[in-house]
This record gives sequence, C-alpha cells and structure tokens, in this order.
Amino acid sequence: MKKKDKQQKPKEMPEFEFKEFSPEESRIYEEAVNKYRESVTEGLTLKQAYESFVVSDPELRSLIQADFLKILIAERHFALGQGLEEVARSLDVGIELIRDTHARMLQEVGVTAANQFGQEFGSLTPKTSD
Repeated sequence: MKKKDKQQKPKEMPEFEFKEFSPEESRIYEEAVNKYRESVTEGLTLKQAYESFVVSDPELRSLIQADFLKILIAERHFALGQGLEEVARSLDVGIELIRDTHARMLQEVGVTAANQFGQEFGSLTPKTSD
C-alpha cells in the first residue's frame, strides 16, 4: 500500500488561450453558430447540426463546434435549469462529453476571473513578513 504524499503541491490553474479572430473567421463563426442553432431548434442532433454547415478549416471548425456546445450548455443547463443528462439526451451525445465540456467551462470561468482579479488588484502577496 502506497502512502499519500501529505505535502502535495497545489495544482496550478490551467492556461487557456482565447483565439483572436480575423474578420473572415468572425463571419464564418457567426454564420456557423447561427446555422447550428437553427438546426438544433428544428430538432436535429448535435452531430447533424454540425453537418449542416461546412467549415473548411479544421482548427476553426473544431473551435466553433466546441464553443457552440458550450453555448448550448450555458443556455440549457445554467439558464433553463436542465440537468446535464437531459442536455446530453436532447442533443443525442454522450453524458461524458457534456460533463467534460461543463467542467472545461467552469475552469475557463475560474481562470478568467482570477486573471481579471489579478489585473485589477494585483498580487495578494503580503508586503510585510508579519
């Protein structure tokens, strides 16, 4: 049996880089999100919604699709109070995808809030040793 290390180092917050979009990427992003939303509203699954609008750049496509899922979770889970299982079921995706995305959203919010706090108030390190 292995003993736990009682002096585990605190985990650092993960780093997130938020992409700066070119005007063309912004246009594609808006168009894709609108089309995905329209498709989901019409009752299509998430996969079918993603297939309803082609984004040729694989990196941009992945980012837009991940953001769209976050938007749906925010609207349905946080705003409407639907359970994560219900969100997964309605989109016809696995609950693990929803839970993982939900966890990522909370991490991003925490990191963003911590960074904003640091920018506004600086370090919380005491200036004296007493």
